[in-house]
Amino acid sequence: MTVAEPTVPTPGGSLAHAPAADAEAWRTGILDELHGLLVATVPVDALLDAIVRRAADRGGPGSSAAITVRLEGQSTVAAAADERAAACDRAEQAAGDGPCLEAARVGRRLTVPDVAGEQRWPAWRAETVRVGFLAAAALPATVVPRSALELAIDLYRTTPGEWDEDVLDDVARLADDAARAVVVAARAEEQARLNTDLRQAMASRAVIDQALGVVMAQNRCGPEEAFAILRRASQHRNSKMRDVAGEIVAQVSGTQAHSPHEFRDRPRS
Repeated sequence: MTVAEPTVPTPGGSLAHAPAADAEAWRTGILDELHGLLVATVPVDALLDAIVRRAADRGGPGSSAAITVRLEGQSTVAAAADERAAACDRAEQAAGDGPCLEAARVGRRLTVPDVAGEQRWPAWRAETVRVGFLAAAALPATVVPRSALELAIDLYRTTPGEWDEDVLDDVARLADDAARAVVVAARAEEQARLNTDLRQAMASRAVIDQALGVVMAQNRCGPEEAFAILRRASQHRNSKMRDVAGEIVAQVSGTQAHSPHEFRDRPRS
């Protein structure tokens, strides 16, 4: 399903100092796009790309943005509006110190109206000035319940000065949307792995049961003794019991062993 990208009006330049109607149009545009992407069940990468692109738009002319995610002790630049913003966040992660990481850690927004004069985070400051950004802001997401996720959006601008509070509020909401998207995607991925493991376990169980029937018939024994025979064969060959069982079934049936009740994913409508 292809989602048409909505047009977000930006009359007269920056939305940072635009009338309230323009800011409301921006909010409507981003909500329409995110809802469309969610309905289309697109990968989370595409969703984060849309969010960071909209964050950069909201910052106004000369602005860019990047999303940093920290999950289970590992940090990564999850999305960036351009390579300059990505370079700034990579420098921050390499140093293990910077406004985005600090904002996510303390759970409050940080603004840097004059990057060149900033005394904290020297590695991040040097790279940020090198690529041409002179103001920055870090907007952390609200902590998602029952998750170890830390996420923040870094805003960058080529001109120094304070940020408009309405801009910061809007981008902070985008950070919350991004965090929820990452958590949902992580849970969906974990569920997919669990489903795969269950399908494999059930298929293995079916093949082992078939092999036990063969062993019972050939040795005129009960299921407990047949299982012991199969286990000894597995240990002797240093092979998985499922593989040994598959060989037994294939020898008797002449076909590759398989589960007669294979699970298949439902086709998407």
